[in-house]
Formats: sequence, C-alpha cells, structure tokens
Amino acid sequence: MNNLRPALGIFGGTFDPVHYGHTQSVIVAAQQAGVQSVAMLPCHIPVHKNHTPSASQHRLAMLKLAIEQYPQLYIDEREIHSDTPSYTIHTLRALRKEYPKHPLCFFIGMDSLHSLLSWNEWQALFDYCHFVVCCRPGTKTPLSEELKALLAERQVTTNNALHNALHGKIFLADTPELDISSSEIRRHIINNLPTDDMLDPKVRRYIQTHKLYQPSTTF
Repeated sequence: MNNLRPALGIFGGTFDPVHYGHTQSVIVAAQQAGVQSVAMLPCHIPVHKNHTPSASQHRLAMLKLAIEQYPQLYIDEREIHSDTPSYTIHTLRALRKEYPKHPLCFFIGMDSLHSLLSWNEWQALFDYCHFVVCCRPGTKTPLSEELKALLAERQVTTNNALHNALHGKIFLADTPELDISSSEIRRHIINNLPTDDMLDPKVRRYIQTHKLYQPSTTF
C-alpha cells in the first residue's frame, strides 16, 4: 500500500484564445486518467512559438471565463507572471517541491508528444511527472523510432499506474476529435465569422469588447 496523495494534473499552453479543443479534451482525458483536478498553466513567454498575439492579462482573463463552469479546472499563474521563457522542466521542479507526495500528470496533445524529444531536458521530465496524451486530429504522423522506443518503455494502458508512482509513465487518452485551433479562431474573429462551436460565448464577447486579434492599423 503506497502513501501517495491524489494525483494532480497540469495542462500548459498559450491559450490564445482558449477554446473547446483545450477544455473538452483535458476534461475527458482527466476522467480517463482518474485525475480529479487539473491546473491550467498559461505561459508568458512560450518556448516553441514565435509570439503571442494578445497580452498575458487578456489570455488569463479569457481562461478564467472559459473554465468557470468546470470545477475540476483551475488556473496556476506561476508561468504567466514570469519574465523568463516557460520551460516545462523548471515548472515541474517547482511543483515537485510543493507537492512531494502527489503524482503529477502533465497533459499534452499528440502533436506535443511528437515534439517531446526536442523539449529542454526532456529525459529529466520523466523524473518529475507522468504524461497524459490527448489524442488530437491532424496528428496521424507515424511515430519516430525514438518515440516508439519511449512508448515501449513507459506507456501504460490503465490509469492505476499513474496513481501508484510519482512519475515516469505515459498514458494515451482517447479524447474527442475536436478539429479546432487558436489560429483558426483568430482568422474567424478577423473575418467576423461564427465561433459558436469553437469557444465559449463569454470568451468571444471578451474578445469583441477588447478588440483582440484585429489587424493592426498604421497611420
């Protein structure tokens, strides 16, 4: 009988803007993984993206609106207030110090799994967390031999393994195929197209109120 505490989930991203592809996927994946609460972790300076079109305070405000109806989701603001790039390994080390007895489950999309081997200190990530992968559309790319070997070593098919160890496993969740992207939503906003099936109406109203994602005007 282990003495571990309940597993904690973490789901990072730029959330620019947050949409149903984020919230619905992570909720379903958390249910399958047996994780009761997930921290939404908006980053300030993303490592793998060139820029964020909207300011941090707007992304944070939209995220608060999008998750207020989901009690299992909450926001961890540690990265969005940082002035340094958001490296996952740094955040996980800090979380492990705060939660030494809780298994940490880091939620990512299948696209992120394909790029995992390029992450900073990627091998060390498994010393701090499990990975729960939300399978998303458009990621039918065959796995590299390195990823196949990694899955052969670390993949588990039942969620018990995520709760009986602090770190080190990979769990592939079967999440809904919501073909939504933040960049597509930004294009819809610019062209005044509907987004009802993409993001929470409260988020759309916030975007309209603050005139986000509009093309810049030069005078």
